[in-house]
Amino acid sequence: MLPTVDSKFEKFDVEAFKSNAVRGTYFIMTNVCTLRQDKQSKGYLQGEYINSSFFKLNKFFYSDGNIESKGLLFNEGSQVGIWYYFDESGKLVKEENTDEGYGFTPEKVVGYCEKNKIELPKGYHESGFYTQVRKEILNGKKVWVIKYLIPGGDIQRVVLDGQTGKELEKKVVPFVSS
Repeated sequence: MLPTVDSKFEKFDVEAFKSNAVRGTYFIMTNVCTLRQDKQSKGYLQGEYINSSFFKLNKFFYSDGNIESKGLLFNEGSQVGIWYYFDESGKLVKEENTDEGYGFTPEKVVGYCEKNKIELPKGYHESGFYTQVRKEILNGKKVWVIKYLIPGGDIQRVVLDGQTGKELEKKVVPFVSS
C-alpha cells in the first residue's frame, strides 16, 4: 500500500526545470503518476502523486539540485514512514521514523476510512477540499485527525488514538473557505 522510498542520493534536473517551468511550476504526467515540480526559496520540491495511491512522495532539493530530504505523506496530510535527510554534498545524515509512537499505522488509518466510507484522495488533484489525515498531539497524546466533507457542506472531524485507533472524538465543524 505504501510506495517505496529509499535512502539513495538523487539529483534534480535544474536545467530541464528552468526550461519547462511556468511561473515556478512544472508538471510531468504519465499513466502511473503526476510529478509536480516547484521552485522554492531554498531550492526545489518534487511531489510524486501516484494515481493508485493515498500517499505521495515528496523530495526536497537544494538549489544545486542535490537531494535534501525525501519521504511519504498522505496525499492531503502528514508525513508517514521513514524520512531521509541529506547534507549539501548528498551524504545521508539522518533517518527519521515519523510513525514512532503510532501503533495505529497509516495502513490501519486507510482501513478505518474504508470501513467508515470516508473517501481518501488518490493521485494529484488540482484544487478543492479533499479528506485530510494529520498527525497531532492532543492532551499530550499522539493522535490521527481525519477531516472530510459531509453532506450539507460541513466537515466531519474524527480524532483517533495514535496507539489503538479508538475514536476519541467525532464532531462536525463548519467549512471555512480561505
